[in-house]
Amino acid sequence: MSLRQWHRLKLRYAEHAVEFLAGSSNLRPQLHSAFIQLAARAGEVRATLSVYHSLHGWLQVCDPEHRYPIINNPLRLNVSRLWRSVLYTLSEADTWPTDEEKSQRKLERQLKRRAEIAEARRSRFHLVKNDPYTEN
Repeated sequence: MSLRQWHRLKLRYAEHAVEFLAGSSNLRPQLHSAFIQLAARAGEVRATLSVYHSLHGWLQVCDPEHRYPIINNPLRLNVSRLWRSVLYTLSEADTWPTDEEKSQRKLERQLKRRAEIAEARRSRFHLVKNDPYTEN
C-alpha cells in the first residue's frame, strides 16, 4: 500500500465515535482533531482506532504483536508506529477469506461429511438376498 494513500479511520470510545480520513502525512493532526471532538462528546476518553476495509468493514487496528493501541493522549503517540499498525491491519484483512469463500468452504465441508457418513452406512449394512434355490 502506498504511503500517500488515505484511509477511513474511526476513533471510538464507548458508544461515541468520530470518523475521519487520514494518510501517513496527516495522521497526527487528523487524529488529534478527532480526539478533541470525541472528548467533547464523551468526556474522559480512552479511545480505540478502527480502519475501514473494503471487504470486511470496520476493523480495530492492531500491531504485528496483535496489541490494540488505546489512545488517551494523541500528542504522546508514536504516529509512525500507529500508521504501520493501520497498514498491518489492512494487509492482514486482505488475507482473510470473503463471506462468499467462507460459505463455499462450509458447503464443501458439508458435502464431504455427508459423503463420509453415507459411505460408512453403506459399509455397515449389507443386503441379504433370498435365493429360492438354496435352503435355509
